[in-house]
Amino acid sequence: MWSSYQELYRNVDNEKLLIDKRLEMVRFANEEGIKKAAKFYSCSKNTIKKWCRRYALKGLSGLKDQSKKPKNSPTRISQEDITKITEVSKNAKEKKKHITVKNVRKTSGVHKYSDGTINRYINKAVGKKRNRKHNPMTGGDVSWKKKLLPWQLIQIDIKYLTDIDNLKPYFANETNNYKGIKCKYQITARDVATGASIVAYCDDKSLSYTTIFLNTVLYPFLKQFKGLDLKKVTIQTDNGAEFTNRYKRTKGQDPKKSTFTIFVEDKFKRHKTNIPAHPTADSDVETFHWSIERDCLAWDDIIDDETLIKYTTEYIKEYLQTEIKTRGYSPLDKIKETYEIDSIIYPMPQILKL
Repeated sequence: MWSSYQELYRNVDNEKLLIDKRLEMVRFANEEGIKKAAKFYSCSKNTIKKWCRRYALKGLSGLKDQSKKPKNSPTRISQEDITKITEVSKNAKEKKKHITVKNVRKTSGVHKYSDGTINRYINKAVGKKRNRKHNPMTGGDVSWKKKLLPWQLIQIDIKYLTDIDNLKPYFANETNNYKGIKCKYQITARDVATGASIVAYCDDKSLSYTTIFLNTVLYPFLKQFKGLDLKKVTIQTDNGAEFTNRYKRTKGQDPKKSTFTIFVEDKFKRHKTNIPAHPTADSDVETFHWSIERDCLAWDDIIDDETLIKYTTEYIKEYLQTEIKTRGYSPLDKIKETYEIDSIIYPMPQILKL
């Protein structure tokens, strides 16, 4: 039925059947020799020797599979650390926060164990079942991104803070005498080449704020790179009214260029807009939006504009210096290496004012 011992071992989950087969292999080897036994059962000589040795030492019990778990584990996780991980995970689940190893490490202070170890106790705490392995989906060709220099292609988008459940109780309104978070929108510029991101906050989704973001935040920042030709920089956005006048009613006339587009065409190469109904066109900036929401906006204790800036600043500083696994470098290191610059004046999160 089975062509080899290895095939039997891989496909059979019956301990008695495996022990019987191993006993048969040992007896065959004792009568005919190890070399012939290995050839007959289509396995290595070391496999035959192993079962002969274990049978000689322990009899039938030696033919059972032994646990590969080490007898001593000097780095074994302590009960104290398990308790910390459990408490943080359960508390996060109650508040409906995004639970990740990174967030649990930050809050619990437990850092010395592997991601797999910490994730195992997170899953136990929140009652999450282990994910089944699945074949990763293959996306489109992104090799063209490797040819870009830092800041040659910048995606800009607006994120609604009002969509984040953990922030909803803290937005300023008439009920709480307009105290709390007044900024409801995050403007994000993300460099497609390195993943570096710049964020700012405002209380209105409008052309005024996006143009101010270009004029007072992005443009002054990019001017410091002598090796970057600003006339080769493309700014990519969607077709929203905060960026273009593309869908503004004009009584049959061509729409006038928005202040955002005018600024881009004056200072940079061009303003590129996404193809309508193409949700993955600005996937780079959307990926960052998900990351900052998961690891900062929906996790830290943000209750007003002051704490919003405090925690997002901490997040951006760490993010810029952390290696992005899919890229093999940190955003800041890649920018410094490309433009041969030792220090960068990087804009931290701020609140824009009209």
